[in-house]
Amino acid sequence: MVFALITYLFAACNSENRQTLSGENEQLSGQFFLVGKGTYLKKTTCDIIEKSGIRKGGHVIILSMAENKLDSSAFFLQKQFGEQEIMAVHIFDFADRIQKKPSPISLTNSEILAIENASIICIPDGNRNSFMKLANNTRLKKVLQNAKAKGVLIVGIGSGASVLGDHYYAYVNDTVLKRYKIIMKPGLDLLKNTVIDNIVFIRNYKEAIQKNSKNKNFVFVGLADTSCLWIKESNARVLRKSKIVFIFPNKPMKKLVKGDELIGVF
Repeated sequence: MVFALITYLFAACNSENRQTLSGENEQLSGQFFLVGKGTYLKKTTCDIIEKSGIRKGGHVIILSMAENKLDSSAFFLQKQFGEQEIMAVHIFDFADRIQKKPSPISLTNSEILAIENASIICIPDGNRNSFMKLANNTRLKKVLQNAKAKGVLIVGIGSGASVLGDHYYAYVNDTVLKRYKIIMKPGLDLLKNTVIDNIVFIRNYKEAIQKNSKNKNFVFVGLADTSCLWIKESNARVLRKSKIVFIFPNKPMKKLVKGDELIGVF
């Protein structure tokens, strides 16, 4: 099946003319939005639309991480884009394929083309272990890396943000000790040397994160529920009021608030 991907081009975001980190009005490559799992703000949606250049033409792909077909996060995100008159928004529901043993043919050629040629790819909150099982055992991980190389703007929300790094923290059941333990699992490897989770996780496991950051040489990013971090190439800017916590190898924990920037980190 060939997707008829049509975007209605209307100026619906009544926002000021924002600048990119380099001072340009628009940048179409090497961009990410890391968003907390709380309420999606209209302003954040407008920022995503503006930085992607989608009003010149294109489509949005939402990759559902849910294990059931009724993914409220994906449908709410689709509605948010619709309110800004971006109508070419397609939800890819992997629920059935997650339940089965994934294989390379679990992802169709038409889905691959739609993902690689999107203007925006969104991964909302959901079950990251099941999603990564699908990504690692199909062509999805490679397809997303190809999309990044093409300059597609990639948005991760909540658990969807945590899988964007080369690793993420996961709870697994230790059948010997009969309890849950935390391990690091491979992510999508879209943000190199980066691990992403929420601020609550830092409060509970700060020392372990700092130790891992030093030994494995990665930057840890901790998001609050309404946080929003915009990354362009190797630089980052905090866009919302909620603070974002960073842990760097061999450095004190750093807290950033709206307007703060980091240069040459990612």
